[in-house]
Amino acid sequence: MKEIAIIGGGIGGLTLAICLKNSSYQCHIYEKNTEFREVGAAISVFPNALKVFQAVGLLDNILRVSGVVENVFLKTQSGRILSKSSPHYDLPTICLHRTDLHTVLLENVKAELHTHHQVASVETLDTGKVNLVFTNGTHKTVDAVVGADGLHSVIRQQIINDGSSVFRGYSIWRGVCEMDLDAGYGSETYGNGKRVGIVPIKDGQFGWWATLNEPFMQSDEPEGSRQRLLTHFSDWHYPIPELIRNTKHILKNSLTDRVPVRGWSKGMAVLLGDAAHPTTPNLGQGGCMAIEGAYILAKCIDTYGLTPAAFARYEKLHFPRTERIVKASLQLGKIGQLKNRAICALRNLLISIVPARLNMKLIDSYFAYDVTKLVV
Repeated sequence: MKEIAIIGGGIGGLTLAICLKNSSYQCHIYEKNTEFREVGAAISVFPNALKVFQAVGLLDNILRVSGVVENVFLKTQSGRILSKSSPHYDLPTICLHRTDLHTVLLENVKAELHTHHQVASVETLDTGKVNLVFTNGTHKTVDAVVGADGLHSVIRQQIINDGSSVFRGYSIWRGVCEMDLDAGYGSETYGNGKRVGIVPIKDGQFGWWATLNEPFMQSDEPEGSRQRLLTHFSDWHYPIPELIRNTKHILKNSLTDRVPVRGWSKGMAVLLGDAAHPTTPNLGQGGCMAIEGAYILAKCIDTYGLTPAAFARYEKLHFPRTERIVKASLQLGKIGQLKNRAICALRNLLISIVPARLNMKLIDSYFAYDVTKLVV
């Protein structure tokens, strides 16, 4: 039986192993941390990604721990509604704790799981197999390696070696809090150089995120993240200050992505998810693209075998869509982070006069896409 090493035990890597579970390949998933876990607050999973979970029989499991987005409001910081839309697709748009999604995947994966395994080096042998050396002193020879190890991928360094990711000029804070809001409420609020988004999770919990233009890796000390955010958002509309004030754990990241490039594979090593096509979160498609990519890669392996041809076909099918999403998300972020008051007022005016149905039609190509119908 041929063996596949999946580097990274996140959503993309686990989904790939699940998509391959009925094949003749033995998957090994290597996680650098001491346990398989997912950090982060909430994640939005759009119908395009839910199509994959429906195909592998996990849709009901995921819906049970999710909240459904029923109405999305675009607002000004004073609370004035610029636009309202309601997603209507074959499958719902959902939000859930990242840990809950990760748990469902872990419970359904058929693979050998290895914690505390950080890749130190990757070597292609004369036999065509790949030898992995880990920083804990162990090594493993496999038939293929999938780099699902995220934005700072070690496997990407071996394949593409294009340096550090690109900082986009703003940071994002995330949290989860209980709040008395309509169950399906979602919103994005625009200010000058800052935004706040709210998504429904489940049982009265809501995920939120806030962005602010600032230098790379700027510290929130000495006042701390909560107080710093309240300094910027305390006069924004309900429930934004209350969400920030009542959240126990706030996470922060400087937002980076990469310029889309081809060349995701080299020999019997290939990239998946953020390791291949990291994106800013403005379209909510980072995790969704990893899920789609896992499905395509598994189908290509099933069709063409564990070969460079399968990896090339996967990239040919998946690259154009990920490139489009990465670029569109970057542009949305630039529009959302505009700081000049006059230009921001013009942006808000344009949002308010464009019919909601037209906005929904524009994003249909992202959210209504069905990767399971792709001809591999």
